Amino acid sequence: MDEITSYFDEKARKKWLEMTCFIENNFTAKQQIDYSICAGKPGWNVKYKKSGKVLCTLYPGKDHFIALVVLGKNNRMAFEKTREEYCDYIRDLYDQCALFNGTKWLMIDVSEEVIFEDLKKLVMLKTKK
Repeated sequence: MDEITSYFDEKARKKWLEMTCFIENNFTAKQQIDYSICAGKPGWNVKYKKSGKVLCTLYPGKDHFIALVVLGKNNRMAFEKTREEYCDYIRDLYDQCALFNGTKWLMIDVSEEVIFEDLKKLVMLKTKK
């Protein structure tokens, strides 16, 4: 994890650490570092799992990071009820994302503060019953 963290520039490192602390402080999520060869986003990533389910997967970049959040049927219904609480970027991404086996796989480029805050809301949404 230290090597991944050192890869970022200073601004991105701060956001990465803020996100990992948010997840670790708010959920009993297990961290899993992997190297993925999938076509969606190959490379190193950090998955956070709670009760065997993935909350989100974080992909480091030099000056930003990407977060994968998969929304199942119940998560999608919850999002759609509160969609106006999210920024245009998240709403547009959600609308453009095709359904895959009843899920939407949102690859979120966390490059702005408003997107960062919405990412935290999405992770919280995944833990609500």
